[in-house]
Amino acid sequence: MNSRREFLEVSSLAFANLIAPNNLAAAQTPAAQSAAVFRLNDYWNDLPNRMIAQVNAARTTRKAALAALQSSAAADERLAMVRSRVWDLIGGKLPETPLNPKTTGTIDRPAYRIEKIIFESQPEFYVTAHLYLPKSANKPAPAILAPLGHAPEGKCYPSYQTVFQNLARQGFVVFAFDPPGQGERLQYLDPATQKSRFGPTGEHDRFGWPALLIGSSTTQFEVWDGIRGLDYLLTRPEVDPARIGCCGHSGGGTQTMYLCALEPRIKAAVCVEGHTENLAGADYQPPGAYADAEQNMIGGLKLALDRGDLLAAFAPKPLLICYTTNDNGTTYSAHYVAGTEEIGAELRSLYSLYGAAEKVRLFTSPLPHDYDYLHRRSTYEWFNKWLLNGQSSSEETPLDLAPEASLWCTSSGQVLTSLGGRAAFQVNHDRLRSIKSAANGQPVDKATLQSLLAIPPKPTHLSATSLSTTTYGKVTIEGFEFASEPGIRIPGWFLKPASLTSPSPVILIADDEGKDRLFDQWPLVEQLTIAGFAICTIDLRTIGVTRPRLPSAGPDFYGFGVELAYTLVNLSLGSPLLGQQTCDVLRALDYLETRDDVNKSRISLFASGVSGLPALAAAALDARVRSLFLNRTLLTYESIVASKEYHLPPSAIAFGLLAKCDLPEICALVAPRPVWLVNPVGAQGDPVPLTEIQASYPASEKLSLRVQPGPLDTLLLEWAKKSQSQLFTKN
Repeated sequence: MNSRREFLEVSSLAFANLIAPNNLAAAQTPAAQSAAVFRLNDYWNDLPNRMIAQVNAARTTRKAALAALQSSAAADERLAMVRSRVWDLIGGKLPETPLNPKTTGTIDRPAYRIEKIIFESQPEFYVTAHLYLPKSANKPAPAILAPLGHAPEGKCYPSYQTVFQNLARQGFVVFAFDPPGQGERLQYLDPATQKSRFGPTGEHDRFGWPALLIGSSTTQFEVWDGIRGLDYLLTRPEVDPARIGCCGHSGGGTQTMYLCALEPRIKAAVCVEGHTENLAGADYQPPGAYADAEQNMIGGLKLALDRGDLLAAFAPKPLLICYTTNDNGTTYSAHYVAGTEEIGAELRSLYSLYGAAEKVRLFTSPLPHDYDYLHRRSTYEWFNKWLLNGQSSSEETPLDLAPEASLWCTSSGQVLTSLGGRAAFQVNHDRLRSIKSAANGQPVDKATLQSLLAIPPKPTHLSATSLSTTTYGKVTIEGFEFASEPGIRIPGWFLKPASLTSPSPVILIADDEGKDRLFDQWPLVEQLTIAGFAICTIDLRTIGVTRPRLPSAGPDFYGFGVELAYTLVNLSLGSPLLGQQTCDVLRALDYLETRDDVNKSRISLFASGVSGLPALAAAALDARVRSLFLNRTLLTYESIVASKEYHLPPSAIAFGLLAKCDLPEICALVAPRPVWLVNPVGAQGDPVPLTEIQASYPASEKLSLRVQPGPLDTLLLEWAKKSQSQLFTKN
C-alpha cells in the first residue's frame, strides 16, 4: 500500500464490512457504538470566534476610555499617551542623521516652479521629491507636506500632480515625496520592464514583514521619511513654519493619519480616502479591516488603541476627512463607510471638549477611489480657510502635463540604479546588526521567549474528547480533539500498535500540510508502530481543517488575502499566530499526559516546514519534549531579514522576536536534549550548505545537535529508534 488513496479505499471497505447486515448485532453493542462517534466539527470558526471576543473586548475598553473624557485636560492626557504609544507600536523614533539634500533640476512654469530634490531620510536611504514653489505668494508662505498613495508613479501620478500644481497656484509651497516602493524608489525593480515586480503594496509588504521581526515596520520607514521631509521643508526661507499643512490620498491618507499623531509641527490636515475605519468596528466580522504592511497598528488593539486614535491625537487642530462610498468592500472592508462615520462621530465629540467642533469635518464623494475633483476642491477650500484666511480662490486649473521622464530627480528614474545607496531590506539588516551588537550575545531565557510569543499560562484543566476509534491491520486509529485555549479546538489522530499492552513512546507530529498527511505515509506508520511507537499528529491553528473561514462580507476586498488578514489582525491584538501555534504544541503535550497508553518520559517531537518554528519554540519552553526532529525548517530568521528574496509567511512572524533571539538561540534552550536538523533551508527555501549551518549553530557541549541531509523516511525511523533506545536516558 503506497498511497493515502489506497489506504482510504481499503479502510472504507473495512468499515463498510463492520456495519454490514451480517455484522449489525456486533456493531450495535455498547462497545462498538462508543468506538465510532462521528460528528461534523466546524474548526474553521474557532479562531474567528476567538478574535470576535478579543476585538470586541478591545473596542469596549477603548470606547469606555473615550466616554470618560469630560474635559480638554482629560483629553490632553489621553492624546499624549496615544502619541507616545504609537511611536512604540511602529518601532520608535530613528536618529536624526544629516539630510544631505541636493537639487538636481528645476522645472519653470508660469505660476510656479518645481525643484527636484533628493535627500537622505536615513543614511544612504535616498528620498526623491518635488518642491513646488509659487511665484506670486507672499513670503514666507504656508506649506503642504504631501505623502503619497499607492500609485506606481508616485509623485508623478496625474491626480496628485493636479492637487500639487493647484495648491502652488493658490500660494502654497508643496513638498511631495516618493514612498519606498513607488516612483523613483522601487526596491524590487524588474530590469526587463523597469517596473516593480510586486507593485506598491507588494513592495511595502516585502520589506515590511522582515521589519516586524526586528521591531520595526514599513510605517516607521514612511513616517520617518515624512518627518525628515518636513525637516528639510522648514530649512527653506520660502516657508512659514507656523502654517504647515499635510494632505495625502489612500495610503498617503493613512500616512497623513500617522503624521497627525506624531508630528506636532503640522497645523492643518486633509486625509483623503485613507484607512479611516477602526479595526475594532461596531460590527466586527473576522478577519476585519486589515491592510498592507504600513496600515496596521501592530499591537494596537492589545492597548485598546485603534485607527481613530491617530486622528484624535491631532485635536483640536483643523482636520478634514474625505471618503467615498465606492471604497466600501473594495479598497477597504465592507464596513468602511460606517467605520469612517463612526470615527467622525468620535472626533466631533472630542473636538467639542476643546470648543472646536467646527475644526473637524467629513466630506463624501460618490466617485471611485482617487484624489478626484470633489476631494481636490475640498482640499483647496480647507487649507485656504485655515492656512490662508480665505485669501485665495479654490477654483482648479487643468493639469500641466509633462513626460514622466522630465520629472525625474535621478538620471535613470530610479534611485538604486542612479545613486546606489541602501535598499530597504539592507536598512533592515543593518538595523538588526546594530541591535545584535548592542545586545552583545546576551542569551534569551524562557520567560522572554514566552513573552515575545504571548504564550498564555498553562490551564489548570485540559478538555479533551475522543471522536472515533477503528483498527486497520495492526494499527488502532483514534480521532480526538482538545481545547488549546478556551474555544480553540485542535483535532488530531492518535495511532498505536493494536496489540499495545503497556505505555509506549510517542512521536508528536506537526506538519504544514496538516494531520491527514500522515496517511500518505502509511508504510512508515506501520514501521514505527511495529517498532513499538505511538504517533500523535495534530492540525495546528490555521492548518488543515482549522484554517479560518472566508468572511461573509467583502470578498472583493479580501481576494486571496484571507490568511494574511488573519495574521495581521492577530498581530494587532498582540497575539502572533506563531505563538498561538506554539501554544497548540504545548497543549498537545498536556493531552498526551492524560493518556494511560503514553509513556510520558518518552515524548519526541517531529515537525516539517514552517511548522518547525512553533515546534522548536515549544521544545525550548517545555522539557517534556525529550527529542526534536526538524525537517526542511528555516535555519535562521536573520537570513530572511538579510535577503532581498525570501519565502516566509507572515504567520511565522512575531513582532520584535529577532531583536531578542534567533532560531539558534531558541534551539540552545532545548539543551541537553537532542535536536536533529534535517535538510534545513535558507531564506528562499533552498538547501543550506553545511558550512553555513555550522556557522549559525556553533558546537555546544550541552546541545546534542545532529545536522543531517538525506531521505526523510529513513532518517525519521533512525531518529525514532535512537530516541527510544538511548537518547531518552539522558537527563
